[in-house]
Amino acid sequence: MPRDLQAEQQVLSRLPTFFVGGLPRSGTTWVQQLLNAHPQVVCLGESHFFNDLAPSLARAAQGYAKRRSEGHNTWAPTVRGPGTQVLTPVYRAAFVALVQENLDGRDPKQLVTIGEKTPDNIMLLHRVWAVFPSARFINVIRDGRDGAVSAYIRFRSKLPETMTQLDYARAYGEGWAKRIREARELAKGRRYLEVRYEDLHADGEAEAARLFAFLGADSGPDSVRRAIETASFEKLSGGRSRGQEDPASHYRRGEVGGWAEVLTPAEVEAFEAAAGPMMDTLGYARAADRAKGS
Repeated sequence: MPRDLQAEQQVLSRLPTFFVGGLPRSGTTWVQQLLNAHPQVVCLGESHFFNDLAPSLARAAQGYAKRRSEGHNTWAPTVRGPGTQVLTPVYRAAFVALVQENLDGRDPKQLVTIGEKTPDNIMLLHRVWAVFPSARFINVIRDGRDGAVSAYIRFRSKLPETMTQLDYARAYGEGWAKRIREARELAKGRRYLEVRYEDLHADGEAEAARLFAFLGADSGPDSVRRAIETASFEKLSGGRSRGQEDPASHYRRGEVGGWAEVLTPAEVEAFEAAAGPMMDTLGYARAADRAKGS
């Protein structure tokens, strides 16, 4: 039986929306896979909706408006193009179309929410809530020292040749603290949830249940267990156990605290000098405090 695309769009357009973001290599893909494994949730991966598709639509509308405006000077009557202030319904329809294109056989009537994960969403919360004022947002937070190590290994080939790991640790620390601080400011009065990479490791079932409950999805033990199994490191990495490293894989190692084996004291100091106050706020122990407690 052929799909009724119009009926699907109507169902999807009525569903609540959510978005996931965080610093690079903070576990956003893990969270996306976990959410998408729930039968009532669709979470797209890295569509770059707010930093690619939506701006592209805005540019197209602006170009059209400019051409129509120029047309007013000709003999033929013309129309005014849409201004950016009336594009919000277009953005929403585009997001629904994006989800619909990626349903992969899932029945929209069985869903309770639809969403998307792009790490850069954390920097675009003003756009997220301008288009979807009631959207829920999940900020995935990881110890920035682990994030810095993982990101440097993953993206080293794209970095300037002169950038050392020390430089990167400092820059990552600055960005880590700034983005988390700004997200918390923008999230005041909004539907906002923080989830820690470390907590997902320590008690994945409790964190998965918390995520599902936040999204209004079933958070019972059966739903949680299925999602945890589907999004396990072993399955996502193609069979490797946690700790078995593959630098070329998106799922490189899957461990907590590996920074202590990789970063030099100077690199740790550079990160903590940039991000220390936010580390304290979030409860991440500084290296000196860890040493005292060991």
